[in-house]
Amino acid sequence: METLNYEDINTKSLWKHNNQVVKIIKEDLDFYIKLNLKENNDKLVVFSNGAYDPAKSNPPVFMRSKWHEDFNANCLYIDDRTIHNTQLRLGWGVGTKERHYLRDYSEIAKTITDQLNIENNKVVYCGSSAGGFMSMYLATLHKESTAVVNNPQCYVDRYDKTNVEKLYKNIFPDYSRDNIKKQFAVRISITSLFRIQKYVPKIYYIQNRLCKTDMNRHYTPFCSFLDKYNINSTNIKFILYNNKKMGHNPISRESTVDFVNQVLEDRIAMSGF
Repeated sequence: METLNYEDINTKSLWKHNNQVVKIIKEDLDFYIKLNLKENNDKLVVFSNGAYDPAKSNPPVFMRSKWHEDFNANCLYIDDRTIHNTQLRLGWGVGTKERHYLRDYSEIAKTITDQLNIENNKVVYCGSSAGGFMSMYLATLHKESTAVVNNPQCYVDRYDKTNVEKLYKNIFPDYSRDNIKKQFAVRISITSLFRIQKYVPKIYYIQNRLCKTDMNRHYTPFCSFLDKYNINSTNIKFILYNNKKMGHNPISRESTVDFVNQVLEDRIAMSGF
């Protein structure tokens, strides 16, 4: 595994570490990414993780990294340092009490974008479930970029009780759940982020309507809070599909690749999955 200081990220160092897992040292912490760069390509897709299976892999984890050849874009895969050295299966980029790791990943992704001379409007953040939360978050911090998310969590606190309590005990052991929701709202709520940033990115929100848990805990509250707080949602394109058997599982690799490539090429066809 190669190591690179954040301050040393430039075009030359990125190409030197192409097709590798890279440990980036940023403000005395290690963050892990995987890069797949392509010659003469002016687009970038940034992938975030959902829950991982500890029986199959150990952090750092780079979901969908074997798909990179399918995309008409450079690919950047980000690990979530939040889950390192814990029993957590997912961390939503929450980080530590003192440091929000999604902010670090955002700065890393934007620096890579700049060094590769890629325009912001040609960057797509992609993920499902917790990775969908992270992708919407990162796109909000990266003006003019786009998010493609599938069955995302919009509110960390609304995920299943067991995993949320594990996260809170690891990250905020001295805080009550109510205090976490108040003091760290901007880390765990997408609509809180929209309000603080006064900005909503372009989002393609792909949701299985027949996954009742997702609809009740995330999709419906998300829409309600957009209206409650008069958040301008014109940039959000909701795409509902119906697959009772798949539930919370994301759409297929073929459908994901096809949709993201259409977004990259600005030629979306609103077909079903």
